[in-house]
Amino acid sequence: MTNKTQNWLHIAPEYFSRWRLFPRAFISMYIYLLYDVVQWFMLLPEPNSQQAGLVSVLVGSGAAWFGLYVNSSSTKYEKLEATSTTVKMEDTKKDE
Repeated sequence: MTNKTQNWLHIAPEYFSRWRLFPRAFISMYIYLLYDVVQWFMLLPEPNSQQAGLVSVLVGSGAAWFGLYVNSSSTKYEKLEATSTTVKMEDTKKDE
């Protein structure tokens, strides 16, 4: 492999992590699955308790999973933002 390809392969995991491609793909698939299951359930002439339970579990687990997705963050990027803010505050104090 060339040096250019090696450099790209070396930084690719960081971009996958930063852009959160896999979690976004999974949440998109969940949204599609939820939509499809709800449409199926609403078209049933007489849904029974097992079918209602399936939809209930799917919605409940998806809500928990989506909460984990939204609340997850990388502390590495938060520290970088805090450092840049601290530097800006120190620069303004020097000017005074």
